[in-house]
Amino acid sequence: MFDEKSLRELASIEAGGPILSLYLNVDPTQHAAEEYRLALREMLKQVEGLVDDDDINAVKRYVDLEYNWSGRGLVLFSRQAEGIWHVLPLAVPVRNGITAARKPYISPLVELDGFYGRYAVALVDRQGGRFFLFHMGELITQEGAVGEDVRNVRRGRGSSVVGMRGGSQASGRKEAELVQRNLRDTAAALADFCQEHHPRRLLLAGVEHTVAQFRELLPVKLQEIVVGTFNASMEAGDIEIRELAFALLKDLEDKRRRELVEAVITAAAKGMNGVIGLDQTLSVTHEGRTQVLVVERDFHAPGYRCTGCGYLTTQPLEKCIFCQGAIVEIADAAEAVISQAVEKGGAVEVVDNGLLNGARIGALLRY
Repeated sequence: MFDEKSLRELASIEAGGPILSLYLNVDPTQHAAEEYRLALREMLKQVEGLVDDDDINAVKRYVDLEYNWSGRGLVLFSRQAEGIWHVLPLAVPVRNGITAARKPYISPLVELDGFYGRYAVALVDRQGGRFFLFHMGELITQEGAVGEDVRNVRRGRGSSVVGMRGGSQASGRKEAELVQRNLRDTAAALADFCQEHHPRRLLLAGVEHTVAQFRELLPVKLQEIVVGTFNASMEAGDIEIRELAFALLKDLEDKRRRELVEAVITAAAKGMNGVIGLDQTLSVTHEGRTQVLVVERDFHAPGYRCTGCGYLTTQPLEKCIFCQGAIVEIADAAEAVISQAVEKGGAVEVVDNGLLNGARIGALLRY
């Protein structure tokens, strides 16, 4: 399963020759497997002569003979001459793409991890709750908590709401107390669930009024990671919950990334903890100052890299200004700085084209 450890491992790879990086959409709800095989063959033609035939053949062999077509996305990295072979079947869709470079092309994986990284959904009602942990579109685990049946307090009296037929203040108060106790116990169970599984984000689902009550009962640490709510029935299956959560997360991510881009642009304009443009971004990332790297989805640019310390630049220097090492030309400095940022512990955000007002790339800095 793809996780943060997998991303760090991929970011650390640098081969002596070109690595074939392939992203293939295989969503069965859109097309049949044979159509995806045709798309794959066309994509592989794009890198003929740029990568070894052994890598092209390894990809064909895997897709034709080994892949089970059970997911929505497939990612492959191959450099057979150096023993590099990584296969990542994903439960989330990917955008078709193929590259050849000395480092694996990980930008789309960074973007997917941002969308669908480890998150929990708590589906609650007045009696209890169901908790789901998802990662990259896969259900990792689920648990439930059940309290006392609220209907038992009515004892045949009809509605417990004062002013309604059969209602009374006493029965209404008892019902409200029971609901509050159930929600409090469910909140405690959710806290245990999150303590065990460490989700990055938490989504709450159910009837709006009940969800609002439940949210107030959560520990402060859990309230801080709640990113949104949505309506859902307690009878909903895990697939329905996953799809509803997908839609909410997508909307939230689009909004958050627009706000992040504005923060980078503003910080750079004020000369504070932000830079925009490739040259400055390459420099601060090499220094380990990049906290969050922001790059537009289709941004690619040639550049140069030191073979000694890995310094990246857009300038054709004779020697590295840091270690005096040899400088070699690289096809994509934007992709190289993404790998470097990940290696140095920074976060990477891939945003829609045009958001950075022509700069195409920038960063928020640690200092």
